[in-house]
Amino acid sequence: MDKKNKILYIIAGANGSGKSTLASVLLQEKQLKFLNADEIAKEIAPDNINKVPISAGKQYFKRLAEFFDADNSFAIETTLSGKNIIKIINRAKEQNYKIILVYSFLQNCTTCIERVKTRVENGGHNVPESDIVRRYYKSIVKFWSEYKNTVDEWMLFYNGYDYAPVIVSFGSNEKYDIINKEMQNKFENILKSAKDEIRINE
Repeated sequence: MDKKNKILYIIAGANGSGKSTLASVLLQEKQLKFLNADEIAKEIAPDNINKVPISAGKQYFKRLAEFFDADNSFAIETTLSGKNIIKIINRAKEQNYKIILVYSFLQNCTTCIERVKTRVENGGHNVPESDIVRRYYKSIVKFWSEYKNTVDEWMLFYNGYDYAPVIVSFGSNEKYDIINKEMQNKFENILKSAKDEIRINE
């Protein structure tokens, strides 16, 4: 399959930032298969998905390999805070995939924490607050300073409204167009704070 006809969509953002909302819109529009470790954990242990991270992780990478072997477009979800995403991007490049990174952000990590709490109350998986805070800052910095420059195209969404995610900007590497200047400024202010936070904790 030619590169222009097969795409890896990476739906990224901190925990609680609305990745699943973006994914559901994309999946419905593109009719893509979707790889999500949390959904796999639900399949294995629907009553307590926090108890099966190792099993879910193994199944995740098994299915990932199957998706790549099928040589079709698909989507994955990530916080960008770990190292596995680098390996996935490299494999996609080796197999001539076009890679599109879709990033979702919120105005602060407190909102992410509140959303995760709401998710837990509704039967979803929990994430320790310290991990949410750490990943919030790390994810934003890695998206802008690193990962957006390793993919073919990227899109930035603000997902803090109740009605729908709002596209803020899109581009390729360092060249981009701003759709919502107010939200782009908000993101850049958060980015600066995130860099300062990471620097303080190093």
